[in-house]
Amino acid sequence: MLKLFARPRITLLLLVLASMSLVTLNYRGGAKFSFVSIKAAVRDVVSPVRSTANGIFRPVGNFFTGAFEYGSTKAKLAQVQNELDQLKLVQYSQLDAQRQLDQLLTLSKIQFAQGIPSIEAQVVGQTPTNIQLSFELNKGSSQGVKLGMVVVGGSGLAGRVVAVSSGTSTVLMLSDPNFVAGVRYGKGGNIALATGQGVNLPLKLGLIDPGSNIRVGQVLVTSGLQGEIYPAGIPVGVVSSVSNPIGGLQEQVLVKPLVNYSNLQFVKILEWAPPA
Repeated sequence: MLKLFARPRITLLLLVLASMSLVTLNYRGGAKFSFVSIKAAVRDVVSPVRSTANGIFRPVGNFFTGAFEYGSTKAKLAQVQNELDQLKLVQYSQLDAQRQLDQLLTLSKIQFAQGIPSIEAQVVGQTPTNIQLSFELNKGSSQGVKLGMVVVGGSGLAGRVVAVSSGTSTVLMLSDPNFVAGVRYGKGGNIALATGQGVNLPLKLGLIDPGSNIRVGQVLVTSGLQGEIYPAGIPVGVVSSVSNPIGGLQEQVLVKPLVNYSNLQFVKILEWAPPA
């Protein structure tokens, strides 16, 4: 780099000396050397030097120009990404609002539990523990909720109230091992007993004699028998598997609950008490 800068300096010094000599000659020799010819000679010598200097400093200028342009481009990309993120948030909000609206519409059009007064409530949390599988509602005793009341979603039975405070209530899930409900299946309305088996496990169906007409895909509804804690005709689940082990005294039947607790947002609390 030092050599590159040293060479133009020497050249410039020679040019100065040459210019002085040319001026002297022009003065002494008259028209033999004109000022125009001197300028042309100087330009011929200086142009290569200027080109060399430009060639040296051009990459440096390009570097700084590129650096500033890169910074500007990066800022624009960050702005575009931020705008895309905001649009995604809006879309997610719209989707969630649509899901809530769909659940409310479905809940308002349920064909079961007709004629039973109800309290609409929103799910505000789930509390699945080793002791109890349950979820929380934003309505409590201040809104008329009482222990034992039945809770339904848009697709069927969601559970029953097992704890109440002034502004909230706790609902036992169907999958809890303490859940038990009498159900009916098939065209003849055969009776069976559905019990919970634990978190993320299907219900187990009891009292099914070998050779019964129960089939995969059949929908089970609450029986509503005397002393039953659930009113009759509420959908509970759909039969997911049926097997008859050799020598077994009962069919082994599993049932998938119709209510999906993972996206349950709105429910109805039925103001119903089992008959004495």
